[in-house]
Amino acid sequence: MTVRNALPSLAIASLLSASGCAFITNLTSAGGADASAFTVNMEKYDVKSLSIAAAGKGSTLCPGAKVKVKVLAQAVERKGSKDVTLETAAVDASGNEARGKMDPAEFAMAARGGVIEEGVFATTRDPFAVLLGYDLKATYRLDTSKEATLHFAPEYSCFGAVGRSGSSGSRGSQGPGGSAGGGGGGYGGPGGPGSPGPEVVAVATIVQTPLYDRVGMIRVAPTGESTLFDLDAGMTVVASGGAGGDGGPGGTGGVGQKPEGAGGPGGVGGDGGPGGDGGQILLIIDDRYPELEAAIRLNVAGGMAGQGGYGGNGGNGSPAYSPCKECKIVPAGRNGPGGPRGSDSTISGRGGSVEVRRADIAEHFADLPAGIRLRDDPRPEPEPEPEPEPEPKKKRGKRR
Repeated sequence: MTVRNALPSLAIASLLSASGCAFITNLTSAGGADASAFTVNMEKYDVKSLSIAAAGKGSTLCPGAKVKVKVLAQAVERKGSKDVTLETAAVDASGNEARGKMDPAEFAMAARGGVIEEGVFATTRDPFAVLLGYDLKATYRLDTSKEATLHFAPEYSCFGAVGRSGSSGSRGSQGPGGSAGGGGGGYGGPGGPGSPGPEVVAVATIVQTPLYDRVGMIRVAPTGESTLFDLDAGMTVVASGGAGGDGGPGGTGGVGQKPEGAGGPGGVGGDGGPGGDGGQILLIIDDRYPELEAAIRLNVAGGMAGQGGYGGNGGNGSPAYSPCKECKIVPAGRNGPGGPRGSDSTISGRGGSVEVRRADIAEHFADLPAGIRLRDDPRPEPEPEPEPEPEPKKKRGKRR
């Protein structure tokens, strides 16, 4: 995605205008009271500037992402005038890990486009609510003139699929346990069949946002989904069949009969259920952007076949015992053998059907969220109708 010449600083300026009680504050100390005792005493430092660092992230975040953040302080030791760089300890840091670091409670934290708690920034999942991106702000509590901000632009590669699969088949029930005296465990129930995939209609176009000139947007019925997506990463529309249910486990064999009775054999696992057939997808793409057909994948695969259930455990042999105080101990009976596993189903669901149309999609996107607009690219010229074929000339009859 190409970033437009927009000014995310507007969002930062709005964030900077917040003060005092307007902060979303996080006053949790590092690792609780024990670990915070090992953090540095900030009254021994003169803080010159602050910055915020996000662990392992670039300049963008996907809606719904979580990222760990820390505050860095450029400071001077008041005794000795030594320049130092300090950082906040993790909230879950041990006393040893927190040693020489700043307590997170030294800073008030504010966020737009998400919530920051215990050093973790959790972004809002709704892509339409964060079109300008995300902003973090840290303010030093001992000197509120020392502040830092960090901005992330949104990106949409994490939105990879819409639609849904058919429901998976139910798992088979467990077989009943064997009766006392070494009875065999019962058969596990068979897995249920997977449900067929749904009928899905998806409509796709390319839109403009405040930060990007070209972003994919797709709307889906009957799920009601509507989302943005990265055109390079693409999108998958799903209407696949549900997986067959796994067979239930066989029942446990019964305890052996005294004296020295063997435990009963475990029951046979239930057979796996068949997968459901794939559904139907109608994809309507904006006829101005034929490249959408390559960017959007359609999944109407049949559901996977269910696996056979595990065999039941063999029953315990009769316990060792002594029939009288001075009698020899009667040894325990053998444990029963485990039951065989049920058969995997060999029936996967059949693939479904797809259809792709190119059309004017304006009516499907008439109610766009605030900040989103359709591009004004022209529609393709209609292809001219083919000229009618000339009528065949009539053959003249021969004169007699």
